[in-house]
Order: sequence, then C-alpha cells, then structure tokens
Amino acid sequence: MRTPMHHRPFSHPVRRGASRSIAAVALSVAAFGLPGPDASVAAESRAAGPERAPAPAAGARKPPNGGAQAGRPPSAKQRARSRRKRARRAANIGRPIVHAFSLSRGRAFLYGPPTTISFRIADRSRKVRVNLVVLGAGGRVVRRIDLGRRRTGVAQHHRLTGLAGGPLPEGALELRLAARDPAGKRLRPSKRASGRRRLAFRWHAFPLLGRFGFGGADSRFGAGRPGHIHQGQDIPAPQGTPVLAPRGGRVRTVAFQAAGAGHYVVLDGAGEDRDYVFMHLATGSIRVRPGQAVRTGQRLAGVGNTGVSGGPHLHFEVWEGGPWQAGGRPVDPLPFLRRWAG
Repeated sequence: MRTPMHHRPFSHPVRRGASRSIAAVALSVAAFGLPGPDASVAAESRAAGPERAPAPAAGARKPPNGGAQAGRPPSAKQRARSRRKRARRAANIGRPIVHAFSLSRGRAFLYGPPTTISFRIADRSRKVRVNLVVLGAGGRVVRRIDLGRRRTGVAQHHRLTGLAGGPLPEGALELRLAARDPAGKRLRPSKRASGRRRLAFRWHAFPLLGRFGFGGADSRFGAGRPGHIHQGQDIPAPQGTPVLAPRGGRVRTVAFQAAGAGHYVVLDGAGEDRDYVFMHLATGSIRVRPGQAVRTGQRLAGVGNTGVSGGPHLHFEVWEGGPWQAGGRPVDPLPFLRRWAG
C-alpha cells in the first residue's frame, strides 16, 4: 500500500549537479589551505584587538570596590581610605549631634541687649552637658561658659551678655557649641548645623545713627569760645538724627539751658569711670529721665539746634575721673569717636 502524500516525511530535493559543485569547493579549500568563511571572521576579530569595556558615563557611581576597575583588587591607598571611612562612621555612632545653632544678632555690645543663642541637640540620652566656647583672635579660647545639663530633642536658649566671667574682648569672635553625653561622647556637627557662629562684639557704640561729620578746627576739643574753651566735639548731622547711648549705664541729668547747651542729657557709663554729655538736642526728642537705666546703643534723643547753636549738630563730651561738673575733667572725645565709628 502506498503511503498517502500528506504523511510522507518532508525533505528538500538536492539536484545532483549542485551536490557535485559543493564537493568540489570543499576539496579546493582542503587542498590549497584557503580560509573558509568562519576563519575570515575570526581573523578580522584578531586584527581588531581585544574587545574593550565601554567607558562609564559622566556622573556614574564608582563600583563598590573602592574605585578599582572591575576584576582588579583595590590598591593599598584605596583600602586605607576605605578603612578611614569605616572608622569615622563607627566613631560617630551614638554621638550627640547638633541639629540647630543660631544667634539673634551678629553684632552685640557690652551692656547692650543680650544676644539670644538658640540650639537643638539630638542624642539617645535625655540630657547632655553643654558648653559655649568663645574664641578670639588667632583661634584662642577666651571664654568657656557652662550652660549646664540640657534636654535633647527640644529647642534650648541662652542669653549672652558678654559679662559672665568678665567682659568679653572686643573684636570678631567665634562661638562654638560643645556637648558631652553621660558616656563621654562629644558633640558632632550635622549637615544642617555646624555648631559654629560669628559674633562682632564691641564695648561702645557710636552716639549717632545716620549721616554725620566731624566739622572743622572750630568743632574740635579745646577750640576757643567766648569766655571759655570748647570742652567737647561738635558732630554736624541732620535734624532729628537718632542720638544713642555709647555705653549702657544710668542717666544722671536731663535739663535745659537756654543760654548755652539747650536740651541736654548726662549719662554715667556702666563699669567705667566716665560720664557722657549730649547737648543741643531737639525739643521733644528726649526719651529718658533722670535715674533711668539704659543699654548700649539705646536711643536717647534726636539731634537738634537748641540753645546757643549755629545749626543742627550734637555737642558730645567725655568726662573722666569723676562726675560731670562735679570732680571730673573733660577729655578729647575725637579719638573715642573715630574708634567707635569703625
């Protein structure tokens, strides 16, 4: 019985002439050593050289083996750098960390408004011992203020007057926050707070807030006046310019002299043997009264032209060695003013 056509195995018929041609080509290749198609491809690959890995894209992360190329061990330098990183991470585990540290102002005065220091420290302990370290010129520690044991995780505040332990030195200061937990681990900075701040600290303020000048020779201390010599420094300024206390202290006198000083104020400076006198003040501008305590930089009055005066200006005097007109002596205010103006 003949097998049906659709059940016969399928095969490509090869013509007899084609099979003879293929055999002849194979014999030629074998006899003369000619390269076949596969051999040509291999030769081209050898000529092109070994295949190289593509260069990493810009900004791509380094491999986790410390920067060594794949398949190569890290160098001794890379291994040492990795060990240092691991050691730093291990040392930071469990240390207190500062999350916030700020000052209410960047410039402060002795006997002026206190500077509020705010900070927040995170730690496993409920409380840590905190110190405020003050550094002066050349990074020298000039004061270490014990802030006591402070709670962690909440905002803390301290009012810096510059008087604790004696007056802070004048100039540019650096304030550093330091802390230790009960285990003795030290405070470390965070990405949000370094624990360091700058503060410009001054002992005196310039007595005017605004435009001013020092006038000519006739404005100086010791210049001649009818029947006496000039005992202060005249500072020309626009009418109403704020007059400030150059030093905190207590007001001795508030008075008026029509034939001379006009409206005037006498201030007894705190922590020093000096009186400061302000004359020719504008009518109605005086903001203080006798016996009142004032702070450095506080507004006392405004520049005026009262009394015997040739125009709006502040007549400013400095007395040392005793009270004004009662045992003290006037000194030239200009050197002080030039220093305070800087």
